[in-house]
Amino acid sequence: MPRVNTTALVLATAVTTFLSTMAGGLFALRVTTHVGLVIALGAGVRIGAAFFDLAPESARELDSLDSAMLWAGIGFLAFYILERLTLLHVGHEHGQVLDRHEHVGILGAGGMSVHSFLDGVAVGAAFHAGTQLGLVVALVVVLHDFSDGIGTVSVLIANMASRTTAFRWLVVDAAAPVIGALVTFALTIEGPVLGALLGVFVGFFLYVGGAELLPEAHRQERSGWVMIATIFGALFIYAAMRIVVL
Repeated sequence: MPRVNTTALVLATAVTTFLSTMAGGLFALRVTTHVGLVIALGAGVRIGAAFFDLAPESARELDSLDSAMLWAGIGFLAFYILERLTLLHVGHEHGQVLDRHEHVGILGAGGMSVHSFLDGVAVGAAFHAGTQLGLVVALVVVLHDFSDGIGTVSVLIANMASRTTAFRWLVVDAAAPVIGALVTFALTIEGPVLGALLGVFVGFFLYVGGAELLPEAHRQERSGWVMIATIFGALFIYAAMRIVVL
């Protein structure tokens, strides 16, 4: 596909993720019921994309399943360590225990904005690998960013931040994937480097989906529908991937 078309697709995806995140955040500012189901759906979408799409493509680019899983493990552990170190640092500065307070909410919103930035990078990297993979990852990110917007607002409101503060961080979170996607225009990503990057995002998607979103979904919604929404999200991505390939 010509470069100009790929660029247009990445830009269109970036703008759509911005709108999706804003919609999710505005939804969270007005609705408090069944938010957990939306988060669970986002978790399933992430996990499905990691297993059914990013991991196979990473293995193909690296020509090695072992190498792809190695980079996935590195990605998972790196994001886990980064999150833990950040939380420990804030907890030490503010009194050991992270009680509900605005600075904790801001930390959570800031972390989600970093995740959103990496989502944008993932979209750009996926389009470097090919249009089909790019479209699947774009679909994943757009669908998930709706729940990202919900998560950003929810973590702030839950920690006593004002609605004005929540809205400002929602805008930051919505803009982050746009910036991430634009960054990839300045990079030439192909071959083993692309495979390694996709592998890292396998770990990233699995960590966000399994370690962050699912626990939050079960906290928000204590019913069997959370499990159903998660499985549906994963199967939806698998089906979408098959349709795109065909």
